[in-house]
Amino acid sequence: MYKISFIFNNNSIAPNNDLTEMRRTEFNVYILRPSHKRVYINVEGYKSFLEYKQKLRESTI
Repeated sequence: MYKISFIFNNNSIAPNNDLTEMRRTEFNVYILRPSHKRVYINVEGYKSFLEYKQKLRESTI
């Protein structure tokens, strides 16, 4: 989780919240969960999710 925070320059809590939101949308295909404790995230999918969230923010302004 902390590595993806470093890549996208987020704080360490944001990816957890983003994963929860991703699971509830069409972006859930980018999350792989091979075991109970391990979660893999497709980096390109996470990037497109962040772009999607940015467009939503801009459309509400």
